[in-house]
Amino acid sequence: MKYFKIVVLLACVAGLSVRADYESSLLKELVGVGLKVRPIVMRSKVFEFDAETLKQHALQKMKEMNVRVLTDTESKVSPGDPFLELAVNIAQAQGPSHIYSISLELRERAQLERPMESIVTMAVSTWNRESLGIANRPEAVMQAIDRLLRLFAEEFNAVQSEQ
Repeated sequence: MKYFKIVVLLACVAGLSVRADYESSLLKELVGVGLKVRPIVMRSKVFEFDAETLKQHALQKMKEMNVRVLTDTESKVSPGDPFLELAVNIAQAQGPSHIYSISLELRERAQLERPMESIVTMAVSTWNRESLGIANRPEAVMQAIDRLLRLFAEEFNAVQSEQ
């Protein structure tokens, strides 16, 4: 039974390593990314967030972490039209407690080949991380957003420095 647990643990670690290697290879040759913030789903009268404030905050953090954020025009002409998409959902639970979910995805245009010379182009997620938690104050949600942005920046910069 002891060996079974070790084998399962090693398989999980190997699987995570393969996923990380695959995702990091998708970050190669990106000169930068665009940034979009989905409309915030807010079910709270206590916390106040708006998409424009979050976008400005994320732009500043990305600049501080040496990730080039492309303008809409630059993003559109870059191969794959790469953009980070930030989604935030917040709902008040009990008292001051709020449940939040945050998703940060790198989305790029890809062509799907279909029979009979039909080609479909759509945005697909090539990198993503999520954060779920409970917060009693808005600053805790912003810290979770910052952690996801930092994760992306670290992986992005690590791949760029290899080239």
